[in-house]
Amino acid sequence: MKKVHRPFWSYDVPKTEEWLSEMAGQGLIFEKLNRWTRCFYFQEREPEARVYRIAYNKLTSSVLPKMLQTEGWEKAGAAGKWEFISNRQPESAIRTSPVRDGIVRHNRFISYGLYAMIFYFGVILLSFTASMFSAWVLEGGSNVEESPMWIVTYLFMTFVLASVILGIYSVIKIRRTNSELEGTNNLKVPSTDEHFDKQTEKELKRAGRLVKKVKPSWMYSPDKTEQWLEAMEQSGFNLYRVNKIGIIFHFIKGEPRKIAYRVDYQSGPTESYFAIHREAGWSEKFTSFSNLEKWTIWSKSYEEDEKRPQLYSDQSSRLKHAKRIAITYTAIFSPFVAFYIYFIIGNINRADTILDWLSWNSPILFIIALSIFGTIIFRIWAYYGRLRKQTLSLES
Repeated sequence: MKKVHRPFWSYDVPKTEEWLSEMAGQGLIFEKLNRWTRCFYFQEREPEARVYRIAYNKLTSSVLPKMLQTEGWEKAGAAGKWEFISNRQPESAIRTSPVRDGIVRHNRFISYGLYAMIFYFGVILLSFTASMFSAWVLEGGSNVEESPMWIVTYLFMTFVLASVILGIYSVIKIRRTNSELEGTNNLKVPSTDEHFDKQTEKELKRAGRLVKKVKPSWMYSPDKTEQWLEAMEQSGFNLYRVNKIGIIFHFIKGEPRKIAYRVDYQSGPTESYFAIHREAGWSEKFTSFSNLEKWTIWSKSYEEDEKRPQLYSDQSSRLKHAKRIAITYTAIFSPFVAFYIYFIIGNINRADTILDWLSWNSPILFIIALSIFGTIIFRIWAYYGRLRKQTLSLES
């Protein structure tokens, strides 16, 4: 039996499937996987042509669905929730394959942990670099006492740097895999509205018809953002576009319009999510490019005598959705808040001079960061509280 170590196989599932097929063509038939050591085991047999597919399911079964069996698929191995199946038919003749949604969701969950790791270790790396820079440049150098413990510091910082590089590499691999499995490239959805060229925009700006509004944290109070956009429309400022980063709103001064806006958050939406809302008459004015937080601004026009359109017809579903958003952002930002509080308490008494307070790793910078992340958590829970109060008033 041959053993092959492949540590990042799950980050690029299509490539792993191709590799298993190549191994079968060399006479090495996949037998099992040790998911803890990331080792694949193969039996040496006669070379044969096989097509492999990998699936990730919460509920696994020893028997494949009849549809897959009819297509010629058979069990090749399993490890935890990972399932490996193979088919001896040519790939061009295969019409049915297992669903890949489980892999996409699993990869997305892993990405969240990797983002957190990159941030934590990145902060440590930045703090260490800032301390060295401050000591050697801003303070004109410092005396370093010889100690055998310095090797521990250097080894730890090497580990931190390697972790950041590994995390970035893993995130890139996972994003590419998910894009391939979902059949889309980061869901860059084109706007359905007309966009002018840059020269026309400059002329509109000079004429006072193109107005820019900066709103950097609109997504943390979705209901207030919706009210603001609708108020702008009723005042004759029609939303033209939002820049790619999502902080600058461009309005064209025109006629007052009855436009309903909805700000929606989805964790890794599929193309069907956009298709469903488009069919219902909604058009997307902005879609964030980040996989970690996918925000979309939807708009839909309606007449004066019509009821304001709703993206979600059930108010209780909207409330559950708002609670999920609040919990998600609390889980993301709470560790940051805890880290900043710990750093501030440990370093605030050490800042004796103005230079200490102005250095790159000074307590005042972490106090600013703490206020930013703390405000985000407060605003998102305040949104949930307003929506909950509104839901209770409708039910009573």
